[in-house]
Amino acid sequence: MAKKSTNPLSPLLESDAIREAARALVNAVQEEAAGRSLSHKYYEKAIRDVERLRGRELFYPMLSAGAGTGARLQLADGTTKLDFIGAIGVYAFGHGDRDLLENAVVAAASDVLFQGHLMPGPEYLRISKALLRHAGPRLKHVWLSLSGAMANENALKMIHHKKPSADRMIVFDGAFHGRTLAMAELTDRPAFREGLPLRGNVLQVPFFDAEDEHSSERSLAALETHLRRYPGQIAAMGFELVQGEGGFNTAPREFFVALMERCRTAGLAVWVDEVQTFARTGELFAFHTLQLDEYVDIATVGKTLQGSATLFSKEYNPKPGLVSGTFAGNTVGMAVGARIIERLEEDGYLGPEGRTAVLGGRIERRFQSLAKRMPKAIGPRSGLGAMQAFVPWHGSRDIVNDVLRACFEEGLILLSAGDNPSKLRMLPPVNTTDEELEAAFGILEKALCRVAEERDLPC
Repeated sequence: MAKKSTNPLSPLLESDAIREAARALVNAVQEEAAGRSLSHKYYEKAIRDVERLRGRELFYPMLSAGAGTGARLQLADGTTKLDFIGAIGVYAFGHGDRDLLENAVVAAASDVLFQGHLMPGPEYLRISKALLRHAGPRLKHVWLSLSGAMANENALKMIHHKKPSADRMIVFDGAFHGRTLAMAELTDRPAFREGLPLRGNVLQVPFFDAEDEHSSERSLAALETHLRRYPGQIAAMGFELVQGEGGFNTAPREFFVALMERCRTAGLAVWVDEVQTFARTGELFAFHTLQLDEYVDIATVGKTLQGSATLFSKEYNPKPGLVSGTFAGNTVGMAVGARIIERLEEDGYLGPEGRTAVLGGRIERRFQSLAKRMPKAIGPRSGLGAMQAFVPWHGSRDIVNDVLRACFEEGLILLSAGDNPSKLRMLPPVNTTDEELEAAFGILEKALCRVAEERDLPC
């Protein structure tokens, strides 16, 4: 009797032999990497070489050894740091995750390392299906790409393709949508577009301000003003539901609903930029967390996905040729991104009671405890789920940088966000343990005490 053939579209790791081989290779590589370290002299030289080759200093003077575990990153000199920024939200399950590494090993050994839209492979199909499982009934299609900025560029193309006579876009104050030429203009950071040619077609609406009881009315009024001033000339409004670079600012559902409903009646596309929020707010999509599915025409994702994608409704499906490109993504990234989504589904991370939401609550409680001990140092907090930030003291850029430096020297990697005030932000792995969380907040407290002493600040 002939042996039943295996489905060529099923993950190769379903084979016990392949799983065993992948596990053996990962174990061998991890063991070898963990035993390697550079002397202080050669480690410093390697860092200087990197900086020289790229033409600028590293934000943190560090070089990874590729042998981390969970939230702990091992550096090439053998020391470790608690990584609570994860390459700005890329490492959903931290460092050295064996399951993801095994998926990566197998994907790297299967045919080609990159896939294009001309010739997609099983991983292309797997990750596309995984995304659309959570996208809601309106978003029917997905287009894969490399960076988050590229996904946003594709979204912009789709929007303008359907509204060729409308050349203006509305975004929020404090918005960040990427670093390409078009996205730099949509981003509310003048320093990020210094010297660049601007079209002058971007309009702004104030983001939600919890301190202003009339904030929603002011934002809606600003939208109305733009609609009156530029009738028929506005194509879409961009929404960051949690502002990433802008300071992890959040807003209630009702704030977005009012603006999205007005966009709908005015014929504007509703584009939600989820490049940083993807898989971090309790659901895969923040628009699902906030129950905004019915309003979204186009959504973009990245970072945790290990690549990027633009999801869109039938109405915004462009004609062939408008959205294309050689690369759809890295085969390894596609396989790992799909596996990340599967893990989030299978292991109980999603939903209002899921592990990501629980992690957000644990972080908030530790901030509350720290604020009781250091009420002057812990200012306003913001964020959602596994995206959390706070203002140290009055939030000057110099103080934030001093706290970042002190945290790094004590063994914790964080990053800043926002301006006036500046904040310290955390993007920890969604599977961060209690021990890692306790250690991180212990380091943060020590760093804050250091800066308080150095600057003669009250705690």
